[in-house]
Amino acid sequence: MFDIMALALTSAAAPVPATAPPAPEQTEAPATETAPETPNRPKAPKPAFKPINHDEDYSSFRAVRDENLWTRLKYIPLAGKTYATLGGELRLRPELRIGERWGRGPQDDDGNFQQRTRVWGDLQIEGLFRAFVDLEHATSSGLDSVVAPIEEGRLDFNQAFIEAHVPVGQAKITARFGRQEIGIGNQTVFDMREGANTRRSLDLLRVMGSTGPWDGGFLTGHAVLEKLGTFDDETNHDYDLTGFHAGRNFGSGPRSSRAEMLFVASDRASVAFDSAAAARDRRRTLSLRYAGKANAWSVDVEAIRQWGSFGNLDIDAYYVTGTVAHGWASGWKPKLALRVDVGSGDRNPNDGKLGTYGPLFPKPLTYNGDLGPHNLTIFQPMLTLQPNARLTLDFSAAGLWRTSIHDGVYSLGGQVLRSADESDSRFFGKRATAAGRYALNPFTTLGFYTIYGDVSEKFKPGRDLFYAAAYATFRF
Repeated sequence: MFDIMALALTSAAAPVPATAPPAPEQTEAPATETAPETPNRPKAPKPAFKPINHDEDYSSFRAVRDENLWTRLKYIPLAGKTYATLGGELRLRPELRIGERWGRGPQDDDGNFQQRTRVWGDLQIEGLFRAFVDLEHATSSGLDSVVAPIEEGRLDFNQAFIEAHVPVGQAKITARFGRQEIGIGNQTVFDMREGANTRRSLDLLRVMGSTGPWDGGFLTGHAVLEKLGTFDDETNHDYDLTGFHAGRNFGSGPRSSRAEMLFVASDRASVAFDSAAAARDRRRTLSLRYAGKANAWSVDVEAIRQWGSFGNLDIDAYYVTGTVAHGWASGWKPKLALRVDVGSGDRNPNDGKLGTYGPLFPKPLTYNGDLGPHNLTIFQPMLTLQPNARLTLDFSAAGLWRTSIHDGVYSLGGQVLRSADESDSRFFGKRATAAGRYALNPFTTLGFYTIYGDVSEKFKPGRDLFYAAAYATFRF
């Protein structure tokens, strides 16, 4: 790893092309300079790290593996069409958390330091078979509040799966079995939890296929029961899920779009909500999403419907999220956007129904996951700037409301931060965020993010929230 870090430092002056702003900390690596292409040596591909590491494909590196140390690690020939790939990540992050959970529960007012180290290996017989292993070690130092598995997890298997490829006519079929990260669509239902100190994986059997503009798949398995120790994460047999998804692409280039459908049947042994004591949650989640762009304009809309049973109650819940944006190609390439989120809450605790939206494996609404989408309505203007090819800045301001005044305010993990009977106010507070990412070189990203939340007087006693973090991420 030290040799690769030396390579990264020597490439710090490499030019970086402009890219669209990615999700927090999920940056794809910018381009790096390579040796001139000659008739006898093709040009080496540019680093292009993806949010989920097993989505990266290095099969084309056979002809350029001797270009540098990085290409040699990404394509290690073994025999015939069999090759291996090595990769890794180191993320260092100091944090300041004032008013955690808006002042409820244990607090950490003097800061903490987090590190996450990952190393992975990929063995492939091109077009036939694959075995992938991803080890993760994450620690938090000086954290005086709750040290949960999302904050710390000693050395463990974050991913370990085998995969087979089966050609069926023009279609590409892949069967994957084992522990794996998953992110579908906009990751509203399935997210790999990049912002936390430990990432999230599931124990699944997945079958995926694509042909022409169509793609889709089937999945079944369990959540992972995460623990703080070494090699102690295990399959959570109290949290089952089965589902399928399909998507289709339309058009290409500056005028293109995509439509997606996702259905998941989940069965969780015990969940609690503000209006209902812990009970078995058998939930059906149907998501329909459309995302498209037309030159400078873009739109992303997703509607989720949930039904099923919670103990003796019927589930009747929903979640809607939508973003419309307009970007400019000149100057600092500003992009203005408006995002609206509405997650349902329980309207009547005595009507025999549970109306609270229950996310499965959600993507956080902000970098630190201060609030969950349960019973929450958000109106949020956003601005993105790109002063140069290396630097991206994001700003947002939001108003926060309870969708139903008869339900509480929840954290991302489902903890009740304010119960319904604490206030008759719908308005919960205001929130402002600022973030920046700087690509030091193709392998190293520096960044920061800050969040300030002003809780309404109607929901006090409590504290305003201030979260600040800086990070350095190295990946190869």
